[in-house]
Amino acid sequence: MTEQKNWRGLLTDCAGLIFAAVWATRGAQAGQLSIPLTVALIAVPTALLARGFIRRDLILRRPETTLDPKLARRIKILRFIGIFAAASWTHAHHRVDLFYPLLGAIIGLSYIPLGHALKEPVHLFMGGAIVLISGISLLLPEPQHLEVAGFGTAAAIWAGSAVRLWRAGTFLTPDTSSTTLA
Repeated sequence: MTEQKNWRGLLTDCAGLIFAAVWATRGAQAGQLSIPLTVALIAVPTALLARGFIRRDLILRRPETTLDPKLARRIKILRFIGIFAAASWTHAHHRVDLFYPLLGAIIGLSYIPLGHALKEPVHLFMGGAIVLISGISLLLPEPQHLEVAGFGTAAAIWAGSAVRLWRAGTFLTPDTSSTTLA
């Protein structure tokens, strides 16, 4: 617990939730889901997780700490380079349909070393799950690969975020947060 509110961590986590929402929206578009169903499928987990991150970072003041900030910075730079390379390659080879699965693989691969930088094993599993989902989606025809990549990546990010909040004790109520199991 710290005395300061962790706005940077909150914004980073909310950016991840926005990324998951964009992915889920892409999957919903490929699956031709109705707008009300799409909004419900995306808004509920996004709002609940955003509320959890607000509680963790601003109210409880229990931020995740980066134990290796240089590695975390390098990962973020390499992530943007990888995204730029994937966008350029898919555009140059007229395979824009492969952009989202490749993007998912790049993002997933970036979570693995990020887990080492944060000493947070959830990132390792989340990154592996996103890479696996992206790989499986490449085997499917269009638009199914976009549905699987979109919903699968969003689900992995939402599940990983929920586990991170649970591990931080965010879901405990004030009267149970000091209770220990004997």
